[in-house]
Amino acid sequence: MLSTVGTNISDFTRYAKKPRAIYFQTVFFPLICFFIAFLGIISASASKVLYGEYVWDPLTLASYWTSPAGRLGAFYCGFAWMVAQIGVNVSANVISVSNDMAALFPKYINLRRAAFIATLIGGWVMVPWKIITSAASLLSFMASLGIFLAPIIAISIGDYWIVKQRRADVRDLYTPHGRYRYHAGVNWRSVVAMLVSIGPTLPSLAKNIEPAVNVGGAVYIADVVWYYGFLSAFIVYVGLSKVSPAVASLVFQGELVVDEALDVEIVVEEPKKLDD
Repeated sequence: MLSTVGTNISDFTRYAKKPRAIYFQTVFFPLICFFIAFLGIISASASKVLYGEYVWDPLTLASYWTSPAGRLGAFYCGFAWMVAQIGVNVSANVISVSNDMAALFPKYINLRRAAFIATLIGGWVMVPWKIITSAASLLSFMASLGIFLAPIIAISIGDYWIVKQRRADVRDLYTPHGRYRYHAGVNWRSVVAMLVSIGPTLPSLAKNIEPAVNVGGAVYIADVVWYYGFLSAFIVYVGLSKVSPAVASLVFQGELVVDEALDVEIVVEEPKKLDD
């Protein structure tokens, strides 16, 4: 959950009235996720005592409640589970991909069409019911997801906080040939960072898909796939950006002026375009 929301949190923070508003969720969002996971651990442990086996699926656990009061509790739990599924999928999946698809193909796809496409792919094409058939398959899927999400988050954090130093030209973010075009639309530094991060962790993906596959010593990296993916991508991207900076994409202090109404610094003049 933290990984998926971490990659698309900007789809929500863009509507914040002040930049400092993000620090509130930085503290409370991990605590909320931890609390929910903690409740799941308690429920699964209690099921072993009550029913003689570990029941990890909340819906399966609710099916054991057969008394009148138990059925009422099962109804409310099922309703809460339905609302949670809608909320999680809309916030962590649909909104992000809808914004991306609408931005890539604005002539053909708007947010509503993109939401339908995402729902069709995520709810049917990807056969999600197979992912939750067991706790092992769910954990394997989540671990494999981190292989790709960790470097994306690392590059985003490194680029904004270290390389760009929290300075961005919002107008040029939406300009195809603006300062963020890089080389033919590709920032080769991020590509290298992604390859360095994903390359050694792909065997663990194969192991998760087919446990019988022998991946040799690469199996040990599977236990730290998120940490390796994040740190390696972060170090490589920031290092390459310092050694060979994309000067045209940088916003310098002299280009900024303080907007007191928004309490932020904004670009006030057209910067000189330089070759990457």
